[in-house]
Amino acid sequence: MARKVFFSFAYDDVKNFKVNVVRQSWLLNKENTFVDGSIWETAKKKDPESLKKLINEGLNNTSVTTVLIGEDTANRTWVNYEIIKSFDRGNGILGIHINRIKGRTGLTTRGQNPLDRLGLKIAEDGSKIYFFELLKNKWVPYNYLPVINNKQSNTIYFGDSWWSGNQWGESFRFSELFETYCWAFNEGYTNFSDWVEAAAKQAGR
Repeated sequence: MARKVFFSFAYDDVKNFKVNVVRQSWLLNKENTFVDGSIWETAKKKDPESLKKLINEGLNNTSVTTVLIGEDTANRTWVNYEIIKSFDRGNGILGIHINRIKGRTGLTTRGQNPLDRLGLKIAEDGSKIYFFELLKNKWVPYNYLPVINNKQSNTIYFGDSWWSGNQWGESFRFSELFETYCWAFNEGYTNFSDWVEAAAKQAGR
């Protein structure tokens, strides 16, 4: 099944071609059927409100968000927004470490996973979901999208138990909820389409 995928990444990884290895992998492996929903070409030129609007529009009609994790991805503000907004709209989410893709600069240091540094808390009554980010070893509210309504009526994440009340009042890191892979070690050329499909199914898409 063809999926429209939104790619979230640090722009330095475009310059060194690591991002494009993943984005264009379908050219080499026809089983990877996805549509590139990325907005990186124009994003750097936008002010914050325009950039949020651009990201929101870029996410339209996508079912999965793939976070391409390089050396500095976890420190990029708009990567965090793309992840949290993806959750808000019900996208499946997965992370892929790309440091072992040679690209133009060769192998690089494995960067921190942004999914480790984003968290959510479900309200005690299940009505709201609050978002947090880890800054200087302290969890603080994520200012660009601090809270959303819990879409209990029309979204099922992670099975029926997610909305049944068993987890109301609980807190989670995003990395506890979504899978992360290594493009090299986990054979991304062969398995990327399966990762996307699993993320979509997890989100009920």
